[in-house]
Amino acid sequence: MAIEHLVLIEQNDGVTEAQAQEVMDGIAALKDQVPGILDVKIGNNFSDRAPHISHAAVVTLADKDALAAYGPHPAHQELLKILMPMAKNITIADIEV
Repeated sequence: MAIEHLVLIEQNDGVTEAQAQEVMDGIAALKDQVPGILDVKIGNNFSDRAPHISHAAVVTLADKDALAAYGPHPAHQELLKILMPMAKNITIADIEV
């Protein structure tokens, strides 16, 4: 079964548009860097239903083994170096589809 890895980001105050775009580009680039990623969708939250969420991503992975390999993958670890300082809060959920 495929896995949808959902990432909801609450951006820190003072983060520039360029910094946020760097993170979004980095998340999108994971598709070409991490084996087992089938698709990546990412964008700005335009809804007022969760106004604290600034960005959301959906990373589709082949299976649970791909998800297990995703976290420690060097490309993901490099991304975290720019994501973590930008984010006030990150909510993660993983579902089988």
